[in-house]
Amino acid sequence: MRSPLARTRTGRIRGVGLALAALGALAACSPGGADADATGSGTEPGADAVTEAQRLYQIVNDNRAIDGELQEIEQRVAKRCMEDEGFDVHQPSAFPPADTTLYGAAGYLTGAPLRAVPTPEEAAEWGFGQWTDYVWSPENEQYKDELLTPEARAAFELPAEDYVEPDTSEWDAQGAEYQAEWIEAYTGAAVIEDSLKGPQEDSEAPMGGCELRMVETMYGEPYTVTETDDGENGEESYEFQVTHRPSPVYTIGEFQDFGSLYDEVAEQVVAFESCLIDAGYEGWELGEELFPPLWTYFGRMYDPAYFEEFGDEEGIETPEPPEDVPSDFLGVLELERAMAGDFAACGQDSGLREAIEQSWAAMLVDAYLPIETDLVAWQTEMQGHLDSAQDYLQE
Repeated sequence: MRSPLARTRTGRIRGVGLALAALGALAACSPGGADADATGSGTEPGADAVTEAQRLYQIVNDNRAIDGELQEIEQRVAKRCMEDEGFDVHQPSAFPPADTTLYGAAGYLTGAPLRAVPTPEEAAEWGFGQWTDYVWSPENEQYKDELLTPEARAAFELPAEDYVEPDTSEWDAQGAEYQAEWIEAYTGAAVIEDSLKGPQEDSEAPMGGCELRMVETMYGEPYTVTETDDGENGEESYEFQVTHRPSPVYTIGEFQDFGSLYDEVAEQVVAFESCLIDAGYEGWELGEELFPPLWTYFGRMYDPAYFEEFGDEEGIETPEPPEDVPSDFLGVLELERAMAGDFAACGQDSGLREAIEQSWAAMLVDAYLPIETDLVAWQTEMQGHLDSAQDYLQE
């Protein structure tokens, strides 16, 4: 698997923006040790696993927070260098804001297949969360501020704030000559002329210019990552530069083995599905990924015009909808909440919700416990770089 940090085979990654995104993707990973049981977990699911997973996940989140602080201070150091060179207007895309709020905001259960088994409280307020895909539509935007609370955004791993296009007017007003000179001063490499986009940086060039000077000021030298990838001619090696040593969390591979998780909770799944039948939801099965076709089922109610025109690309079959489907967004939302409440009750009665939480926690413990010492050491090292950079900026 190719590293999520890699941008090109010989290029570099600017700052840690992509690293943060990758951290979110890898936040729930397990390598599976040699002594793991048949489910891939060597840790016994249970309350102790949940407690340990919460503790370890906090360490991972602390690492993530440090990464965000590093990105911000790297930009301040680089901007000082550029301003010393006479460039006071900066390319907005070179200094994106650090957003650490999205990744892992739901705690150790981030990424866990719990959407079909919400808690009763979650079901009453948010249903299954399927409405979050449709509240952005122009006809529904009037409800967005009321429904997309900070808690809802965290629960469904949505950005804390809506994306706003960066203001590029000041940069655009500088003209192509200034922009080219700025890019060359920042990257240390000649620009690539693009007839449509204007001067562009050469992403294949090694780190140089003020970007390199920032790295030398903060870390001494860039960190080179060597990776291997399965190419046409077999395994190929490539390397790329990043500003600093990545968090040890990148040593963990993605597991995404919901089949093992399903095996762990199979008994509770049977009880859950039996409970649904008794509650009038015949035909609903979780499947190996523990997620029934809720998106398709409710999508046909929230946006019938879309499904009528395009259909379901994957051809997923769903149980029949109610006879009287509400025609408005809030009506469908209430239907979703009611159905989610019934699913939540079955999740509790069958023990499925608790079983998933505990089995997921066991997987995370298996993933993070072997690298806990490295995570703490990395955080201490990076805090030292942060402190040094703060002292530099105060000179």
